[in-house]
Amino acid sequence: RWTYPSYEGRTTIDKTVADTAGIAVEPAGPAVLVTTIDLLGRVEFSPAAKAEVKARFPGVVTRALKTVGDSVQVGETLAIVESSQSLQSYAVMAPIAGVVLERRTNVGDVASADALYVIGDLSRVQANLHVFPADVARVSNAGKVTVRSLDGHMMTETTLSSFLPTAEAATQTLVARVILPNANKRWLPGMAVQASAVVAEESVPLAVRTSGLQRFRDFTVVFARVGETYEVRMLDLGRQSKDWAEVLGGIKPGQPYVTANSFLIKADIEKSGASHDH
Repeated sequence: RWTYPSYEGRTTIDKTVADTAGIAVEPAGPAVLVTTIDLLGRVEFSPAAKAEVKARFPGVVTRALKTVGDSVQVGETLAIVESSQSLQSYAVMAPIAGVVLERRTNVGDVASADALYVIGDLSRVQANLHVFPADVARVSNAGKVTVRSLDGHMMTETTLSSFLPTAEAATQTLVARVILPNANKRWLPGMAVQASAVVAEESVPLAVRTSGLQRFRDFTVVFARVGETYEVRMLDLGRQSKDWAEVLGGIKPGQPYVTANSFLIKADIEKSGASHDH
């Protein structure tokens, strides 16, 4: 049991000062503990969203109408080829709508079995996420998957689509595929991404945010607010997730406690305690 003099473990801070310092408070209460597995991956085209466009018959390219970055529609002419057999010209047309990713021909080239253009539909992309073998079973049963760009500016929620049937030789990871809604075409193939797969959700009757937890003396604590006074509450904790910690004892339901910038409260209490020591 921890006992302390009345001046230890508490401090008083004016509400205006606390608000200016960004000290946030909310009541302790029920929460859902979400367990996630963090994954890394890369944005790729969906299998049917990329096409290599070839000439139907060998011949000389007499016109190359599109270049890299151009948007094309289904059936739009990409190039004109004069057949070596009939000497008749025919159009090489786009089989899908999208954007020109590669142009591999110029006027005067001889079209053969190689692709003249590569087209991709940027609205149809997926994230290929690397999963370690030990996590495959849990990720296979995952609920939602949140995908974020590395800079954190883009985020989308999706669900697991499938696993590729083979492992990557270099990393020995399996690849999980998730479809990325991309109507605004912000997710670009080749982008590295990070993801969180939800593998468990548990409701608990009493929890505090992990952002409010601090170490004080030898205890894990939060700082309860009573009026303009902040007091240590030593916690008996149970299960934890990234955002929440289950409380088995130490604080009552509905008690307001500090959830943001709690380190400022800790510093003020320790400063106050040091002044009493002298």
